[in-house]
Amino acid sequence: MKKTPLQQARERFGSKDKLVEQIMVLVKRPANLTKDQLKKKLRAQSNKKLMILLEREQSLKERFGGRDKLIKTLVESRAGSKKVEDKGYRQQLDKLSSGQLLDIARRRKIAS
Repeated sequence: MKKTPLQQARERFGSKDKLVEQIMVLVKRPANLTKDQLKKKLRAQSNKKLMILLEREQSLKERFGGRDKLIKTLVESRAGSKKVEDKGYRQQLDKLSSGQLLDIARRRKIAS
């Protein structure tokens, strides 16, 4: 029988608070939120969403070395052979979620 997200979270991390702490280490905190506000917002999410978020952030870190490196790779892949950097495009990418960035990389077939 498949375990529920609550059971998975408790088995892997011991508690939801420890899962949230693990996620906070990996995610980029939005400028408009304090650390406590982000923690409160994450704590309000379901265990399933938190597990998905953790897996996504870990995948991003393992495959690309982090969010900033993925953005740099996407900007370079768009520029192609040009040596100029498109700052406007970088700013647009910086506003996107990690999931959206990974989706763009997948569509462009960018490997780590």
